[in-house]
Amino acid sequence: MVFTMIVEQTKKYRKRICYEAQTNTFYESEYDSLAFARSFLQPYGWIKESGTPPGPHWDVILMTENDYTLGDEVPVKVVGLFKRADGDHKYIAVEAGRGIDDYGGLSETERDDLKRLYPRAGAGEGWFGRGEAERAMRDCAKAL
Repeated sequence: MVFTMIVEQTKKYRKRICYEAQTNTFYESEYDSLAFARSFLQPYGWIKESGTPPGPHWDVILMTENDYTLGDEVPVKVVGLFKRADGDHKYIAVEAGRGIDDYGGLSETERDDLKRLYPRAGAGEGWFGRGEAERAMRDCAKAL
């Protein structure tokens, strides 16, 4: 299934970027972004079809070699997730036209990059493929 990712954070910004839904604008916060702190260069955002921050929404990390800017809308497919015990899962996506359908299809370098972003996994947490990502999306949609 193809979703639309809204780009909220890119490698260009050291500070965490926030989204203001009422004005449809992005602004830098006073806090360093986790991606910057851990030298992670991939774009981060949310899946448009899931809602809009600050309300309920699904966070997504885009594994890509392309550069994007804040607010870009990118057709993506979800290939996995970092499942968090608190339910604030981080979905992993690739551009819709990329020939990868599951987390295991990402290159070893890409998987290593993701593990640098979230190096530790507590009880019930970890990196999972598309099947678990789809289950998490279904469960989350039922809870809304």
